[in-house]
Amino acid sequence: QNDKLNRMVKTLLDMSELQSVARNDKIELHSLIEEVLTDLEPLAQEKNVELIQKNQNLRDEKAENKTADLILTGSDILIYRMLYNLVENAIKYNHKGGEVVFTISKMNDYPIVIVEDTGIGIPKEDLDRIFERFYRVDKSRSKLTGGTGLGLAIVKHIVAKHDNAHIELDSELGTGTTIRVVFEQ
Repeated sequence: QNDKLNRMVKTLLDMSELQSVARNDKIELHSLIEEVLTDLEPLAQEKNVELIQKNQNLRDEKAENKTADLILTGSDILIYRMLYNLVENAIKYNHKGGEVVFTISKMNDYPIVIVEDTGIGIPKEDLDRIFERFYRVDKSRSKLTGGTGLGLAIVKHIVAKHDNAHIELDSELGTGTTIRVVFEQ
């Protein structure tokens, strides 16, 4: 209980700091995503979940480097936290032998990050509420996953703090969840 309370207090403090963090860093998405996936690899191994990274629609025929990184303007700290929370949830709510696919894409020159999992999915009646603070789809899983019900609320606030960004969600119970974050800069 102490650990859970400590995590909750730390998360609430992090949320309160969202208001004051500058959002003018030049962020190389590939590097940041590699850092997130490296940091979460031990959890993925523990849960026997495979982490897969893909790149789509990034080819720029005019660029010297055909795999040129997508640059995003925002807060490095907040974008890291957002990506971390999305991938961590995808791992925690997955099944043994499942997959989390992290895709970087761009559409109309806008960076898009997509996190897809083969996990438990979210019931349709809960889709509108999962970004609320302290909301948990399955309260009984709280002890198993150790969550506070704040991870996706933080994601929503971080996306809102980055002008012209929005989040999209698709989920099917028993099949998995796909979350897309589009940064229209």
